[in-house]
Amino acid sequence: MKRNICRSLTILIGLALGSVVTLAQETNSSPATASPEQRDAATLEVLISEAWTNNPEVRLFESAVAGARGELITAKTWENPQVSVTPGVFRDAGGNWGHAGFGFSQTILFPGKRALQRAVAEKTVESRQLALSAFRTQLAIQVHRSFYSLLAARQLVALRERHLELAKSFLESARKKVEGGFAPDFEQTKAEVDVAAGLKPLREAQAEEAVARTALNSLVGRKLDARVTIVGEFSESPSVPDEPTLLNHALAQNPSLKIQTAEVERTGLSLALTRKSRLPDFTIGPTVEYQKPEQVYGFGISLPLPLWDKKKGAITTATAEQQRALAELDTLRRDIVREVSSAAHLLAAARESLAIYTPAFRGKLKSALDNASQSYAEGRTSLLVYLETERTYYDTEAAYYETLQRLYDAQAALEAGLGMPLNELEKTKPATNK
Repeated sequence: MKRNICRSLTILIGLALGSVVTLAQETNSSPATASPEQRDAATLEVLISEAWTNNPEVRLFESAVAGARGELITAKTWENPQVSVTPGVFRDAGGNWGHAGFGFSQTILFPGKRALQRAVAEKTVESRQLALSAFRTQLAIQVHRSFYSLLAARQLVALRERHLELAKSFLESARKKVEGGFAPDFEQTKAEVDVAAGLKPLREAQAEEAVARTALNSLVGRKLDARVTIVGEFSESPSVPDEPTLLNHALAQNPSLKIQTAEVERTGLSLALTRKSRLPDFTIGPTVEYQKPEQVYGFGISLPLPLWDKKKGAITTATAEQQRALAELDTLRRDIVREVSSAAHLLAAARESLAIYTPAFRGKLKSALDNASQSYAEGRTSLLVYLETERTYYDTEAAYYETLQRLYDAQAALEAGLGMPLNELEKTKPATNK
């Protein structure tokens, strides 16, 4: 009788383990038919296009460009002329009466002022356009990062769920073994501890998945709590040039540096315009004065005399603004060098760490887990040995996905410093060599 019970319990445990292994295999295999959500899943390219269209900050930069173009139109436009009419009445000894005066005047800027105003406005348009282009590039980089962070987070959630499901299955098996008198109480206690230990990383993985989903929704302009169905595979990180090449490229091509360089040029033009503002503008125009029976024609010119206000305060302010722009440019160069160097080291470290988790290595661990499961079901391995094998497998898989997340974070930081994705950097190499 006892032998039959033992045989039945062994079969039950084997079935439970077999179902768990089958579940894991089904999870790793692709379904034969795609669900509606999978058919509607967004690729990385679709999400980047959606971000460029729907992200509200893009509209802010586009509005800034439109405003700068309006300022350029204003800088090219002459001021409106003025017309004056001065009617009057008088009476002389001969009984004649009547008087009227007409004037037309146009303000003309001192030579060179309008050209400087136009140059300042054109530089402002250039700076705003650079800012828009830079933001779109950075937005694509951040969408790329969030896409793969969400992909890794969901893989980690699925891994933690499988781990917990397996732990619960063994808890049920251990409970039945203890109730049947075939195992000590400690075996059930150890299985309960394993279930409790699996809950905490699962909750943390779910929280990380929610954070990654919210970040991606924010970037693409969706509701923060909207469901996101994505499709894609973990891509191999592009090759990275040596550090001196990266730094040279960053200092030559980084959009933030281009924007700040344009700002330095704009402040220089603004300073020149402020200095020229000391020279007076003048107003010219003809006048006609009618007094019966006489008509008086004249041509007048007027201009302010720069006796008291010589624009010293405005020149001092404009000079300080240019010095600040130069200092900010130097600071930005140092920051970019530091960020690119740090990101390059972090990316290299992540790539080296990821190289450990080869498909052969991960497959070997999976086979070890399957063998341990089978051995435990057949009574050839203790629960502690199985749980240690199980812990090693799932901890290694979790470390693999966490390393992937670090790699994409470091890649995004490096691309942000360079001002372009790494795959585009590879395309620019031939042109750079020329």
